[in-house]
Amino acid sequence: MNNSILDSAARYPSMIALLCTDTTLYLSGPASLWKADLDGLGIKLVASLPVPWLHRQAMHWRHLRRLGRLDVRELIAVPGGGLLGIFQKQVIAIDRGTQEIRAVFRVPEGGRPRGFAMAASGHLFVGEYWGNPNRQPLRIWASTDNGASWELAYTLPAGFAKHMHNLIWDEYRQGLWVLTGDGEGECALLFTPDEFRTISEVVRGGQMVRACHVFCRPEGLYYGTDTEKASNWFVHLDVETGQLHKIQPLPGSCIYAARLADRYWLSTAVEPSKINLERKPALWFSKDLQHWRKLVEFQKDWWPGEYFGFGRVILPHVQGACPSLAFSSVAVKRSDLSTFVLKPEVLQPFLLAQEG
Repeated sequence: MNNSILDSAARYPSMIALLCTDTTLYLSGPASLWKADLDGLGIKLVASLPVPWLHRQAMHWRHLRRLGRLDVRELIAVPGGGLLGIFQKQVIAIDRGTQEIRAVFRVPEGGRPRGFAMAASGHLFVGEYWGNPNRQPLRIWASTDNGASWELAYTLPAGFAKHMHNLIWDEYRQGLWVLTGDGEGECALLFTPDEFRTISEVVRGGQMVRACHVFCRPEGLYYGTDTEKASNWFVHLDVETGQLHKIQPLPGSCIYAARLADRYWLSTAVEPSKINLERKPALWFSKDLQHWRKLVEFQKDWWPGEYFGFGRVILPHVQGACPSLAFSSVAVKRSDLSTFVLKPEVLQPFLLAQEG
């Protein structure tokens, strides 16, 4: 695969893309949060993380940073101009004006927060993710005050699933999707139209229902599967009938996906598997959700993925049009913990040529 397009990209070493808006990209750096202006691509400090001195030093060593999972994992903009992030087991609130960071929520006796979603009402939701070997209940929390306080909204019962992968707002059906995994019978897509007052199981089954992200469309849901136990596919789910339609095979697990730069994007990861043997995490694009083409790929480094993270391409959470393409590469040779940004005037001609 020719990665020459990266020569035209703005590059941010030691940064991971978290959030893309109409004009701004937010990034996680060593013990810090940054923002880049997508027009000029200048970068400014948003806030420094309040972490112990030893952690702060460790975050400057990329392998310790990966081993300790020391980055901010998710970021979302909330009404009023604030930001909410997930750092270790806490939800943190960031004031962009004062640069103050404070912890507003910590998962009690369980996992860590995962999967920020915002409903049309402005209410926020986040799920719970952890190893959960004994299949204990999985919880979802809600905030009605822009993240200042949180209360339990719903609990998946014990034995329902190992993980909760994500929460996704569906603008067409005006409701929230809950994505779960990992084992046979634990993979499900649940839907709530009324912020968890009621919830229905739309589909449940094997690895073809195991997803970390879905694209919502009027005709159903589209997603890449996230499994090391079977071959991965990009599939379409008819939510009316529960029928699954395979569209295109994928060489690895799909953990990240996003809609930005006027295209659909997903990435395939390298994780330990006896079935998916590809060693090159890659970034893919589509205009119609039917035909997927590879934009770039990287070579997985030799550090064990179980401890130092899968080889992967991270796509940011998107709130707005986000005309530029931003993505980060992790656990790869020569570009570990790096973010790339491609402006529309560089990216669009390349995409059009590839699409023929």
